[in-house]
Amino acid sequence: MAKGKNILHHCVHCERVTKMEVIGAVENQPEKTWYRCTRCRHATLVDLEALKQSQQDAKKKLDKSQCLEYKPENTYSVGEAIFHSEWDDIGKIISKVRTSGGGRAIVVSFEKLGERRLMESVVRNGEDNQ
Repeated sequence: MAKGKNILHHCVHCERVTKMEVIGAVENQPEKTWYRCTRCRHATLVDLEALKQSQQDAKKKLDKSQCLEYKPENTYSVGEAIFHSEWDDIGKIISKVRTSGGGRAIVVSFEKLGERRLMESVVRNGEDNQ
């Protein structure tokens, strides 16, 4: 993998995939490089070999049997594969965001639908209180 000035990588501070600019290499470890998020300016040490492997894994077709079924009340992690039964589509979680109302949402890259935002950790009131 050729070193470029910028890469797309998950920023743990922003909790989303953003463009990262190279800061510098680590001595005696040529496979690791420091990158800075162009959005929040947070610095991250990136293992380029692990990044290359994860990009190859992302190109593989997702299998429905290995996916979690999406439910709004569940909590998910970036990188997990989910299946949305109403849309009959599978996708991979690429980031987590806060909604304008203060709730949490996941950004999922679906195979058929493209990128969609879905609610997570939704508390349903009134169903069990009777």
